[in-house]
Amino acid sequence: MKNLGIGGALALLLCVFCAPSSAAQTSAAIEGDWVGGSNLFQNPVFIHFRFAPTKTGIGGVTNVQLWRAINRPLTNVRFESSRVHFEFPSTTGVPFTGDGELKDGVIQGTIRRGDQAGKFHLIRVAKVSRQLYNKYVGAYQFPDPKQAGKTQLNLITYGSLGHLRWVNLETGDTTALFPVSDDKFFFASSVVSAPSPDVATWSFETNKDGDVTTSIVRIKGQPDQSGSRANLYQQEQVSIRSGNTTLAATLVMPATKGKHPAVVFVPGSGALSRDESSPFREFNALIGNGIALLIYDKRGTGESNGNWQQASFDDLAADALAGVALLKSRRDINPKGIGVWGFSQGGWIAPLAASRSKDIAFVMMASGGGVTNQEAEINEQVARMRAQKFSEEEIKEAVAFMQLQFDAVRSPEGWEKFQAAIPPARDKKWYRYTWGGLPKEHWQWAWWRPIVNYDPAPVLEKVKVPVLILFGASDQLVPPDTIPAIAARIQSALKKGGNKDVTTKIFPNANHDLSVKLESGQWVA
Repeated sequence: MKNLGIGGALALLLCVFCAPSSAAQTSAAIEGDWVGGSNLFQNPVFIHFRFAPTKTGIGGVTNVQLWRAINRPLTNVRFESSRVHFEFPSTTGVPFTGDGELKDGVIQGTIRRGDQAGKFHLIRVAKVSRQLYNKYVGAYQFPDPKQAGKTQLNLITYGSLGHLRWVNLETGDTTALFPVSDDKFFFASSVVSAPSPDVATWSFETNKDGDVTTSIVRIKGQPDQSGSRANLYQQEQVSIRSGNTTLAATLVMPATKGKHPAVVFVPGSGALSRDESSPFREFNALIGNGIALLIYDKRGTGESNGNWQQASFDDLAADALAGVALLKSRRDINPKGIGVWGFSQGGWIAPLAASRSKDIAFVMMASGGGVTNQEAEINEQVARMRAQKFSEEEIKEAVAFMQLQFDAVRSPEGWEKFQAAIPPARDKKWYRYTWGGLPKEHWQWAWWRPIVNYDPAPVLEKVKVPVLILFGASDQLVPPDTIPAIAARIQSALKKGGNKDVTTKIFPNANHDLSVKLESGQWVA
């Protein structure tokens, strides 16, 4: 589940693997995918832009995960001579604006949000046939640089931005791959700091029949590393139809023949595509045990349509059930062995799906579920405030204020009381952990209405299939002293409904994504 941090991505790769501008250019010169980096907010981030023609000129979308900009529309895009201007909305209400120049195939310039400014650069992603990706996806074995005679297993899979993604199957570390040519790709993490696609690349060599025989990783200043194909995985891009919504998905299966048991992975809260939410580090354990895995881009992320900000728990459960239905229809999947695996917010969604279907054989709940959504939100903010050393009196004040924000969701009278409580709270240290600054038209108010009173206990009582409950004792989003009680509440509700097959595991020193902190301070899967 761990996405590779941009700052350390190239360093990890080093460990794992020792169009000219002119005054006559038109908007077609920038159409397509561009990727690179920005140092806005003094934190280097990976950025992705997709410029596309519109009826009135040119527009597109951008993706910057760390800025919570997912498939945000590009507006006021202008391309005049070699100059580029663009804008896109932020979560603060103050838009991002960028101005740059296209020169020697690179767009470089300044990007701003309000009074804050930073540099950005973008390099063009080559336009190649996506059909090529079907023969490149798979497992590859490389020599382990740390242990002579040993190998490391890596996976090339489908990415949510329509290209490829590299995964270290031992650690779950991952970064996107974008094409330079038909058979050469660059690591996304390598272009965050410099606009060059040659710092770290992955190339594929094929035989006369077009089958991949070898892959070569080249890291600038390091010896080339050559990897061989390992026939361990099958991968397929599929579409999940859920009502009027189509979810882009990847089905990952063992290479062996037969009807495989399978798991539908249900993502957590927020804008999470396959790239951000998939349990990459568990891939090999699942496949090695003959289990297939279906992962999908949440509504409105990656290549899925719809809007997660307008999706209720019922909608998200319907998406999971649509994934189950897809698997059940396949001849290579055991229809009686399909389960759902909910992570974080998915810990509420997966049992809800299981309570509504007889086609689900088991449920896995990881780092989520068991309490009301109001309790979960309060728990998360209390955990954050304690991490910042707030006093218990300050936290008590904050919790009382947060109770009012939930009442504001429930009724007009609650909204008025909440608004009256805001002015004296604005100067409090804890105010930024609340919804006091959200305007009435913010999407979050509408999103909370159908779930503010949601109680998972009655749903859990309806789940009769085996359930596995997983928590980390050092979950940074939950006060540690509450975790045993949350797990116990889940167990109690399941057993009240007559479920006799419930297993609970709380991992010492594990965080929200179940990584464990070593004595050195390093988090590992």
